[in-house]
Amino acid sequence: MIVFDYLLNALTNTLKSILLFLPVIASCTIIEILSTVANRGFARRFGWCGVLPLAIIGTPIHELSHAIVALLTGHRIQELVLFRPNFLTGELGHVKHSWNEKNPFHRYISNPLIAIAPFFGGSIILFLLTKLLMPQLIKSNTLPLFSSGIITNVAQFKMYVTGLLIRTGTMLNVFFSWRNFLNFRFYLFVPLAFGISLHLSPSRQDFAHFWSSIFGVLFFLFILNLVFPQFVGFLEINLVPFLLNLHPLLSLSAFFCLIAVLFSLILFFL
Repeated sequence: MIVFDYLLNALTNTLKSILLFLPVIASCTIIEILSTVANRGFARRFGWCGVLPLAIIGTPIHELSHAIVALLTGHRIQELVLFRPNFLTGELGHVKHSWNEKNPFHRYISNPLIAIAPFFGGSIILFLLTKLLMPQLIKSNTLPLFSSGIITNVAQFKMYVTGLLIRTGTMLNVFFSWRNFLNFRFYLFVPLAFGISLHLSPSRQDFAHFWSSIFGVLFFLFILNLVFPQFVGFLEINLVPFLLNLHPLLSLSAFFCLIAVLFSLILFFL
């Protein structure tokens, strides 16, 4: 019975650890869904070649994000193609890299990180670009605080969602302000922001690498919580501040994907 309680406590703490990443996971999922909808809308309106002007902006950043994380985690870059559209496969660019398949760090840690690297690399570039050309959006991109208790507390969850909706409405008002349409920087900024945000999502091959390794990551997380029962508390103290800085970057990217979807719907009905 004691062993069962010990295992159950480790499993519960593992779930709590995963929940700490929920805002990041949710932002990445929203980016994936919205960017897919927007890209399909633009392709339906202009054809596959019509999306290339935006792709030439975002694809090099996408591929460089893969390559940088691969190098930082000890992989070898065999080939880096920043932008080379393939009309037959739909591929826009790629990174070929090799690793030590016997190294558990490479297989279960670095491979998932490399797969999702464009979400973060592109979001950082987009944040810096927004700060340079449209800083008023950064000021309105404030997010409600998140903790693992939000999932189990309905009132906190409703408050968190309400805060997100209010923040999104504020950002929409800032973005569509009439003053922006009189500023030449706005017309420079919008295609750059669309080009980056619509090409953050990993490819099918990237997702294949991610999902093939994610169960190993979860098992490793379970072992840590099994051996160190206070590990989830350590994460809440040391990881949450980092995530609070990371989440606004991803949410900004998700916001531009939402704007891109609105534009694609307008073009569809024109």
